Amino acid sequence: MALFQRGISFFHQFAKPELKLVPLEERSKQNAAPELPERPAHRGVLLGSLMSFISVTAFAIGIPFLQTRRDALGCDALCQGGQTSLRSALNLVGASLIGRASDQFGRLPMLWLGLVSSLATFGITYSINTLQGMWIAIVPSGLLDHRWNVAKALLTDYTTERCGDDADRAGAVGKLGMAVGMSFMAGPMIGTLVVTTHEEALTLSMVLTICSGLFIAMLPVPARQVQHQTKSSSGMMDFMRMPVLRTRGAQLLIGVRFLMALAFHMFAPVWQVSLKARFDFGPRDHAQFMGMVGFCYALSQGVVSKPLIKLAGRDPSRLILLCIIALGGCRPFALWTTSVAVVYMLYVPMFIALGVLNTAITTACSCLADGDQLGGFFGVMESVESIAGMVGPTIGGLAAARHADLPLAAVCSSYAAAFVLVLLFFGRHVAQITPDAPTGSKKDQ
Repeated sequence: MALFQRGISFFHQFAKPELKLVPLEERSKQNAAPELPERPAHRGVLLGSLMSFISVTAFAIGIPFLQTRRDALGCDALCQGGQTSLRSALNLVGASLIGRASDQFGRLPMLWLGLVSSLATFGITYSINTLQGMWIAIVPSGLLDHRWNVAKALLTDYTTERCGDDADRAGAVGKLGMAVGMSFMAGPMIGTLVVTTHEEALTLSMVLTICSGLFIAMLPVPARQVQHQTKSSSGMMDFMRMPVLRTRGAQLLIGVRFLMALAFHMFAPVWQVSLKARFDFGPRDHAQFMGMVGFCYALSQGVVSKPLIKLAGRDPSRLILLCIIALGGCRPFALWTTSVAVVYMLYVPMFIALGVLNTAITTACSCLADGDQLGGFFGVMESVESIAGMVGPTIGGLAAARHADLPLAAVCSSYAAAFVLVLLFFGRHVAQITPDAPTGSKKDQ
């Protein structure tokens, strides 16, 4: 019987259909894992972008009435400079504080805190219509309203939950930046077409700010926050501790951010005076120019940044270098030309490059810092920009007093220094330590 069963098995073995030889390439395709469909965006990315659009639009509505109110209350150039310095000093402290608090206590509570502080600013401005009221109104929002940085960290958390890569994180932050760029176009337009007085603008701003709270209420709690709440906290030392700041990559990004912001703030006073002297720019001209700038920045953040960063791969240093060249190379020609059309043509690639650069740096920050430090890291980056905002206009003004071309030389020198830093150290200290798995935590490098 056993011999009979062996015979039957032998017969079935040779009765099978003849096997066909499959080429190696086809076998590789057959054995390869099936391509996964593109991951849908987290719904929090859409809600966070809408929240940012409405909240920034609420702020931008009052921009057309701001200078008129300053003139009516007797706020001269010295007063405006003092208010700018106060706002920068408050941002210097508040950005790091609120960013770190979002790591420890959650992103959503800090968004609510920013909303309440914004309402407090609008309320003080509405009820105290004096110069003193203008100074007091700066404090709540300058110190506590940092929803932009918290929203960046929150959207990064959402993308990490979906196991997104660098391009996905860039896309999420780009949507947020696009929303903000569009709000700076919509806000002044609403301010000039819908309302007629500063009081009406404040009322509409408060209504829109309250409406933005509806989107905050719909935002899902990120999984990182739920996991963090189960961990024990070591008090103030744990709140202040940020190991990412000791890494070379973080120090490099902070230095590049400072140089880029310093160049911008040194150029701004000279640029405004130059527009008035060459083209007699008035309020309407400035509104049109800012509308074009906002559109280009929104386009770069929402459409251009993600595919370029995805194309750059693990090391976007060449892309960042090209952006720095565009920013530093176009500014001299924009300052020297006598044609408004040429100015517009130069500023289109400049602000597209600026949007791509900011998205690339934000994505690099999210690769260096894990979720427990990301909000604080974004806050430190904004604090660095505040320092540049405090010293940059002073340096530009002092340089212009000595020689007309000296501010431009200082601006180009800042861009050149940033270029050298990225060229020499970005690939070594940022790109090479980016983890392969987006969900992996970043250890001290």
